[in-house]
Amino acid sequence: LGLNANGTNGDTYAIHGNANESSIGKYVSQGCVRMHNATIEKLYDKVQVGTPVKITNSPKSFQELVKIYGYKFKGYNTK
Repeated sequence: LGLNANGTNGDTYAIHGNANESSIGKYVSQGCVRMHNATIEKLYDKVQVGTPVKITNSPKSFQELVKIYGYKFKGYNTK
């Protein structure tokens, strides 16, 4: 999933799968977000082109962040 970060048109940074378990969730690339291959395969069909992406570093849970930012996702509605 390409990210249009800093005007790169989605061809420089991405959210993508990676089979190297030790690299997932760590600062080991030049800006990409690495996920388990099976997880990104599930996510790919659910995300539409143009979907805004927020990348953050936080000790808060996903559910807490959703509530703070007012996002919606299946099973948890903040509005």
